[in-house]
Amino acid sequence: MAEKDKDAKANPIMLAVLFAGILATLFFILMTGDYGESEPPTGQSMDVTPLEIDMVAAVDVEEPEPEVTEVVDITVIAEPEAPPKPSVTEETADDYARQIIDTVNGGKALTQFVAGDYIVERSVAIIDAMRRGEVPYKLLPVGRPSKTFPINDNGLRVTMDPAGFSRYDGFAQWVNSIDVTAVVGLMRDYDAIATKALAQMGVSDFDIQSAVLAATTEILATPIVPSDVELMKQEANWVFMDPELEALSAVQKQLLRMGPANSAIIQQKARDLRGAVLETAVL
Repeated sequence: MAEKDKDAKANPIMLAVLFAGILATLFFILMTGDYGESEPPTGQSMDVTPLEIDMVAAVDVEEPEPEVTEVVDITVIAEPEAPPKPSVTEETADDYARQIIDTVNGGKALTQFVAGDYIVERSVAIIDAMRRGEVPYKLLPVGRPSKTFPINDNGLRVTMDPAGFSRYDGFAQWVNSIDVTAVVGLMRDYDAIATKALAQMGVSDFDIQSAVLAATTEILATPIVPSDVELMKQEANWVFMDPELEALSAVQKQLLRMGPANSAIIQQKARDLRGAVLETAVL
């Protein structure tokens, strides 16, 4: 009876050992994938080495050769920044004008013009006078022709002599050479100072850009007339016989005396300047 009790107690232990052995065998088979081997002989120790699984090699696919990418040096060398443009003040206005006047391409005439003081004030006075249709002879950097105004008199009518138009060829070519882009750049630099100078002259309803546009309008409004337009004597001066022409402003009549070719050059430059100022204002 005691023997049976002993065997009965041992059975659960034996079953547990047997169950553990079966689990170990199944684990080994599953890990190695070798389902044909029998269990190792009784009493022989079994060392189980963990299986290292190569996930790439496990797939039977020929792997392409790795691409060799050439490393390109794309180091960007930063260009040195340009020094900041100095702001123009009332104290530095004259010196700054003398430094950059060559960019306008105004030649000796403008170089002499900026040699004196009060450059802004004199420039603004010229623009304002032309805006009002006046010719500021004393302020302009070029002199009036030394030759007298020639006429043609055939006994029946007096007209302008086309030979006199050449007196203004040099002036027209000088105006034509001026760099409009540089002029507009100067207007931006001097905008506040020039507008203030206008106000000090009593012009409060125009800023400098508006004054320039008004001056170009005055020039562009000059009509095109034939070179043999008729004249008549009025006291010591020759005036236009046509009352509409004589009613033109001083600036416009001066353009007529320059002749059609020179007038066309001046008007084209005024048109270019007007367009550049308007484009800058829009931007």
